[in-house]
Amino acid sequence: MPATSVRPTGAGSRSSSMSSAAPQISRTFPNPRTIRQTVNAAQRKSTVNPPPVVAFGRGIHLPSMTHSTGPDIAIPSSWGQLQDNPGRPSGSGYSVNHTQYSTERERWAKLSYALPPIDTITLDISAVHEVSARRKGHWVAIGNIREGKKDVDAHIDAPGLMDIAFDTILPKILAFGAGFPWRIEEFVVRDAVWVDLSTHKASVPYFISQCMVPSKKGSKAPIFKTKQFALMVVVPEAQWNDYEEWVENTENHQVVETTENVTTASRSASTSTQNVTLPSASESTKRSHRRNLSTTTPSSLPHKRLAVAPPKVLFSSPDRSDLREALRSGGSTTNFDVTQVLGTYTENIHFYGIPTRQLADILKNPDYRSFKVEPAQSIIGQLTINSSTRSMLGAGGFKTAHPGWLSLNPLIMSGLGSIPGQNVAVKRPFHKVFPSTSSLMYKIGRFSSIDEIAKLVKEANVLYWSRSLLQLTYAFIDGCIASSDEPPPFIIPRVRFVDAGMAISYSQRDPKPTRAGSKTGSTCVGYLVEELIEGGPDAFLKFIHNMDSNPLLDQDDYRYEVALFFAFTQHVQYVKTGGLAFISDYQGSTELLTDPQILTDPSVGQGKDLFGEGNMECTVSMFEKQHKCNEFCKWPGFGLVPFPMTTEDENTEETEAGCVDSEGSEAELEAECREDASTAS
Repeated sequence: MPATSVRPTGAGSRSSSMSSAAPQISRTFPNPRTIRQTVNAAQRKSTVNPPPVVAFGRGIHLPSMTHSTGPDIAIPSSWGQLQDNPGRPSGSGYSVNHTQYSTERERWAKLSYALPPIDTITLDISAVHEVSARRKGHWVAIGNIREGKKDVDAHIDAPGLMDIAFDTILPKILAFGAGFPWRIEEFVVRDAVWVDLSTHKASVPYFISQCMVPSKKGSKAPIFKTKQFALMVVVPEAQWNDYEEWVENTENHQVVETTENVTTASRSASTSTQNVTLPSASESTKRSHRRNLSTTTPSSLPHKRLAVAPPKVLFSSPDRSDLREALRSGGSTTNFDVTQVLGTYTENIHFYGIPTRQLADILKNPDYRSFKVEPAQSIIGQLTINSSTRSMLGAGGFKTAHPGWLSLNPLIMSGLGSIPGQNVAVKRPFHKVFPSTSSLMYKIGRFSSIDEIAKLVKEANVLYWSRSLLQLTYAFIDGCIASSDEPPPFIIPRVRFVDAGMAISYSQRDPKPTRAGSKTGSTCVGYLVEELIEGGPDAFLKFIHNMDSNPLLDQDDYRYEVALFFAFTQHVQYVKTGGLAFISDYQGSTELLTDPQILTDPSVGQGKDLFGEGNMECTVSMFEKQHKCNEFCKWPGFGLVPFPMTTEDENTEETEAGCVDSEGSEAELEAECREDASTAS
């Protein structure tokens, strides 16, 4: 709803004629300066919210204003030029500007569903208080009040930054010093170099100049690089001294009150001891009656005595049968798994987080085309891994997954590595080693360092591109829903891929060779570290295979609706990429996904190895004939055109034919294709 500012009006004659019939109304005027500041702040171009409605009482009259009959509506000039509505407003007291209501409402609704900005920064916001000039530094942190904000528009101005800082930190300061009358109008927001943001002009981007860096390719035009900036909500020194004095007085008052209660209780106890006499039968009956009354009508005095002298706790012996069972199970150590303890080890690592970038940024910047391991951007940390077989989370076709704990130094603001000892899934590629040709059992073999790192980079790159395509899909969905007149008749599942990164551990060799031909230096081991999907094996499920474009689940499965949604996302990605690529191998839980696969059209790879062994190009070629549109695809708001329907027999024959080339027969390539698909899963 578009907000308007309402100015009080009314003819002097009307006021005088009503004064005799109506009671006397207070003539307390609002502060014009406060109104002007509020309206100016709300009408800045950087804000998305319209100015609030400010209403005045009928009896308030400002001497400097010209009065007319009925309220007058002023539309701010920053809202842009609107088309004039020739319709005449109906009803007494309304002007022509009221007819702009529907237009403004539609415009603000579209702004509410606007896509997030392309250039974003991260804010690290904390609460501090000033210190005297004699102490080192300008400020001291207030408790642990600190919050991070991601995806903030890089073109935001100083007033916008102040609004974010106050909205984030003020509730925490009020909760920290609950009961103290904070004077929040004295608080200021400063940046890392102690500059007061209130001294800067509005509508001028504050941090954008620091994000523009020279291009690496020699171009004079700078490029945008996202950065993290610190903001501090500063409590003045004088107000902080008042707060500390208030805390000290409050504590002293509580100590004095507790001492007085103890003294009063001691005196009452001594007096009652000195006046002890044997009661008569009648007195005993009266006292018994008084005790009965006191249980139904308690006074405040017994509560004070209970606070000083709590009731005695009666000792009770433990239950014998429960104790026997506890001794039987607790006295034995046979359940202790020694191999699990011995299989736990800790590695010093260099961690490389996998970022999430919009597809537009990837297309615009060649350096963003794939995930890269850049040593200058690594974070030092420790990775503890439980490598025992009993604790293994799972083993797929070519990766093992073990539980682990990740600790980075320093901790990052959010996501993987933001807390010490974070539970993670540690994955590592392997190959099967069969003792003999006739044996079905195999052992896990590891690759050389070069091959292992190369395979992990491919896995990280697939996850990197999958995040971007899924983000593109949700941007399309949100945009269609925002522009539609009717909401969809179903709920849109909100899922994401796990936060992840690569960890490389370097171990030093003996600098002195022990035998001829041995090398000195260091060896490395690679790991793919992912956010742990809670719930165990029961919560983990594969929704769509990379050899098919339809759900793997049965229709009576309660997660079948989510699988249909994933099939719909493939339809969206196929259309929006022009039939070049989409995500497959959707697996994980109904909230977190892992181990995806990017499938590309044969025209993209042209025989090259793109996105690993699981990239089944024939699935993309046959997508229009394999995919079955569901309720998500058919909703008119998305505007997706259904693909021509084919029978199941035709679909199977064309799929097999699409996977055949000149290097092998249909049967051989189909078997190879299915074997690669099962391996990739």
